[in-house]
Amino acid sequence: MSRKYVTAYYLDARDGRPANEAPPRHGPIKPSENLEVSAVDRRESPPVIIGSIPSSESLAAGMALIEKADHDNMLASVDAWKIDNELRDLEKWREAQEPSAFRAFAALDVAGYLDQVETMMADPETPRVHRLAFEKAQTFRRLSPTVAAWQEKLAMTDAEMDELFVIAAELPDA
Repeated sequence: MSRKYVTAYYLDARDGRPANEAPPRHGPIKPSENLEVSAVDRRESPPVIIGSIPSSESLAAGMALIEKADHDNMLASVDAWKIDNELRDLEKWREAQEPSAFRAFAALDVAGYLDQVETMMADPETPRVHRLAFEKAQTFRRLSPTVAAWQEKLAMTDAEMDELFVIAAELPDA
């Protein structure tokens, strides 16, 4: 069955008005039960549904016909926006990670890295500031230069380092 591509707005469940005309007061419903939703662009207010309906179906209230290329471009734009949001959320999470030294060392131990880190800190080639941080810091920030240096020396990926901080967050304090 062939399909045509559309943008649409949710309808008010009781009076059928599209959300672009008036906010749904009685709950939103799709403008057609045959509407196949590809994505909902929540950057818009009200949100825009991007989807398709059977070619034989007429456009309902709140629907507009679009070309397949426009449909695909809109989907790519929404996907890129979602990825950007996920990356921003991840960066905010990383900025907030600052476990106590005990939790950091315990997480390194649980993950099997503590011996390697202690060996690095005993190496005179390790920058003094990193050795001081290891010896004196009361907390360790996920985005600190010291943690970045450990990550590089241990050949850890960002995901592996993130997991280390997840472990630290789940451990009890001393």
